[in-house]
Amino acid sequence: MLLELRKYISKRQKRSPWPWLFMFDVLGLILSIGLVILQVGRIADHDGRVFVLLLCAFALNSYLLLDQIRTLEAGLGKNRIIPLFTPLLAGVLVLVFQALSRSYYSGRALAIFVIFWSLWLVLGRFIHRRYRPPVKILLVEPCSFASELKKVSGVKLTLLQHPPKDFSSLDANLVAIDPSTMYSTDWLHWLAHADMHGIKTISAPSVIEALTRRVPINMLQGQWAYEILNNQSIYLLWKRLFDILAVLIFMPILLLISGLVALIVYFDSGTPVLFKQRRVGLDGKPFTMVKFRTMKTNSEENGAAFATLQDPRVTKIGQFLRKFRLDEIPQFWNVLKGDMSIIGPRPEQISFARKFDKEIPLYSLRHSVRPGITGWAQVMQGYASGVDETREKLCYDVYYVKNCSLALDLRVIYHTIHTILTGFGSR
Repeated sequence: MLLELRKYISKRQKRSPWPWLFMFDVLGLILSIGLVILQVGRIADHDGRVFVLLLCAFALNSYLLLDQIRTLEAGLGKNRIIPLFTPLLAGVLVLVFQALSRSYYSGRALAIFVIFWSLWLVLGRFIHRRYRPPVKILLVEPCSFASELKKVSGVKLTLLQHPPKDFSSLDANLVAIDPSTMYSTDWLHWLAHADMHGIKTISAPSVIEALTRRVPINMLQGQWAYEILNNQSIYLLWKRLFDILAVLIFMPILLLISGLVALIVYFDSGTPVLFKQRRVGLDGKPFTMVKFRTMKTNSEENGAAFATLQDPRVTKIGQFLRKFRLDEIPQFWNVLKGDMSIIGPRPEQISFARKFDKEIPLYSLRHSVRPGITGWAQVMQGYASGVDETREKLCYDVYYVKNCSLALDLRVIYHTIHTILTGFGSR
C-alpha cells in the first residue's frame, strides 16, 4: 500500500509546479563535473578523462539509486534528506574503484566535487522547503482521524460530506478515508471514479504517518499494530553488522575522546568516572548501560527521577557533556556487546518502563528493536520528562520500529549531527 502511494505521489509530483527540484539537482551535478574537468583539464592523457567519466557515472547512478528509496514523507512534499549523501557516496565509490584498479584520480578535484554538490543540494532543499505548495487532501467524513489531520502543517484539507458530482473542479493530490468506516455504495462508486480521474484514495492513518513522521497512539489498532509487531525485516540483520563495523572503524577516535572525557570527569568530580544503570533492552530484557557520570554521586539516593532543566544534580562539566552527548560515548561498548544499536529507541530505566507500560497503551512496541545511542524520537523531540512527553515520544519510536530502514537511519544520522552541534533536547 505504501509503495503504491509513493509511486503515485512521485508521478503526481511531475505534474506539480515543483519538478524543478530534480532538475536543480542535475544542474548542480553538471556544474560539479564542470569544476572537476577544470581541475583535471591540464592532464591530456587517457587516465584523466577516465577519472571524469567514472565520477559522472558513479555520481548519477548513486543519485538515482538513493532517489528511488526516498521515504513516503518525501513523496508527499517533505524535505528530501537522502540525496544529500549522494556526493559522498559517489566520491567513495570513485576512491574504491581507483584503489582496486590503481588508476589516476585527483584528490583536489574529488573534494571540490563533493563540497560543491553537497552545498548545491542543501540550497535546493532550503528553497523547496520554504516555498513548497501544501498537500491538497480531500477528507471523506465521517473520519475518526480528522482531528489529527487538521493539526498537520503544510496540508490544505477539504472536508467532503457528500460525493461531489463534478471531478473537473476538484483540486487535490489525494482522497483520505477512514479504513474502519463502512462507506455507502454512493461513496464507494465515487471513490472508484475519483481514482480513474487521477485522484488516489488512501487511508488517513497512512497520510498522517507520512506527513508527521510519527504514529499517533490512537492509530495503533488492528492491522497497524500487527504490521509493527511483524517488522522483522532482513535489514535488522544487516543493521547489526553495520553497527559492529562502525564501532571497530571509529574505535581509535572513540578511545581518544573517551580518555580525554574520563580525565575531565575525574578532575571535576572524582570517582567513579563511569555511571552504570540497568535499562530495558530488546524484547524487554534488562541490560547494564554504561555512560560517563554527569551527576553527583548521590543523585539517586531518593530513587530514580527524570532530569529537569537546570537540574541541581548535574555537575558543571556534566551539563557540557550532556549538551553535546559526550557522556554517551561509553555506550558504544554496549553496541559491541549486542545490548544496543547505534540507532534505535533510547533505553529506559526499568522502573520507568514498568510505569509507562501500565499507563501508555502498546508502550512495549518500542522494545521490538534494539535500543540505540541515538534515535528518531531523540532527534525529533529530545528528552522526555514525564508520562505525557513519553507518550508523544512513543509516537516517534513506533514510527521508527514500523519503518526501520537504511533510508530512515540516514535521516537519523543527519539529524543527530545537527543535534550534537546545537545541543537540542538536552537536560
